[in-house]
Amino acid sequence: MASPTQATAFALEADKRPIGIQTFAGYVALAGLGNAVIAAYLISDLPPYAPTFRSLFLRALIYVAAAVLAGLGGARFYWIRSSTPFRFDPPLSFRLFALVDAAAWVWAPSIVLLSRRDSPASAALSALGAALLANGLRHILPPADSLDPQDRALQPSECELFAATLRTAPREAHGYVIALCLFATGCLLMGRFYLIAGAPLGLAAFLFAWTLTLEPVPANDNSRPALRLVAIAAAAVVVTFCVLEYGIGHYKTAGLAPGNNRDGGAGSRHGNVEAPGISGFESVILLPAPEKKKIVATQPANISPFATRTRKPLVIHFDGAYWYFQPPDKRPGLNAHQTYGSPLAADIGANNHFPLTMEAVQRLNTPIRFAPYREIQVTIENRDNVPGPIALSVLLTDTATPGKPPLMLGGQPVLSSEPGQFALKSAPTEEVLRFSVPKNMTTHKFDEITVLFLPDVAHFQVGAKIAIQQFVMVPH
Repeated sequence: MASPTQATAFALEADKRPIGIQTFAGYVALAGLGNAVIAAYLISDLPPYAPTFRSLFLRALIYVAAAVLAGLGGARFYWIRSSTPFRFDPPLSFRLFALVDAAAWVWAPSIVLLSRRDSPASAALSALGAALLANGLRHILPPADSLDPQDRALQPSECELFAATLRTAPREAHGYVIALCLFATGCLLMGRFYLIAGAPLGLAAFLFAWTLTLEPVPANDNSRPALRLVAIAAAAVVVTFCVLEYGIGHYKTAGLAPGNNRDGGAGSRHGNVEAPGISGFESVILLPAPEKKKIVATQPANISPFATRTRKPLVIHFDGAYWYFQPPDKRPGLNAHQTYGSPLAADIGANNHFPLTMEAVQRLNTPIRFAPYREIQVTIENRDNVPGPIALSVLLTDTATPGKPPLMLGGQPVLSSEPGQFALKSAPTEEVLRFSVPKNMTTHKFDEITVLFLPDVAHFQVGAKIAIQQFVMVPH
């Protein structure tokens, strides 16, 4: 039996024992994957022009090659700078390790391009790359107990009678981790967090592939991993090309130049017109459909069209625009996409995790005084089938005096969207919202009416399918 001094020395030596080859390989593989994703994020984007088939394929090839080179550089850096003894006497060559890891690096450009539109396909590609990485590492990494013969000598002898029968089965927690990852992925997908959902789904795919793959004897022949990488890289280039072609195709559909959009904006679909590219529009202005010109009798120039109608309700038909933008912007930008349509039929939503702001703006040719009126009635049509309450607020602005703050007329709920009265609508539901005009106020007139849409969490990133029909100014 060892003396207490020898036992203490043995315990200290055990504490100084370096990490295993599987842990070391995991660190290096994760470093290379992180570098590949960063490089893909920096360079992978749609071209600022309408490219040809050849140039687009060449761009996809460059994106994939850049991701592989970045991953190779990161993995090599950590392989050399690591303090573990594996870099002096490694059980496998770095060339073989890089060939296996590159099967996951090649998918970084496609994942980045799809994630900029928060497409669920980005999570699926993350799972595919993680599964290929786990399968490749499982075939080249030797078992942990085959590296140090001293460790095997320290293990108790198994030649005793009934030793195999009395041995307890090892506890494995990968099944619980996979289940939790799948549950987290489902929650994130339901919340439309498609980019973040790729992380738990990739971890679940890696653990599943790692557990499902057997542990063969590592081979010294590098030709098979090289051929495997060529096949996977070719598939990744084709997928990247298809993603780029998908984005360029929407430019042609919308009739816009690729350079007119910015990353992470609002996407829209109205009829056959969709947001161009993977990134979407910076902002959207939805204009009412142009009407046929009507012959209107002219009025005397010295009489305001609103001057003789103070004793009767003043009806203002809405013919303004609907604005869709995201913070920190306060209104659509200079590169906002303008199109004709109605919010009742348009599907407009955010392509990122920022809230989508929706406003309806009606500008007036002649200012209206507040004094004769006590109430503003807003007639709307509601065709929104997303469960969740929606409220509207009216903002009255005098654009002739920019220094004065606008008048906010509170918020009124849309009753047809309330939880107790919500129902699926095949046709628009008409509703009237009433807003009281305060008596004492600093602003005496207005020439712009803005309707603010105040949705709940369910409408956080989608535009409400509610259209403004008219405003009715009710006199005292």
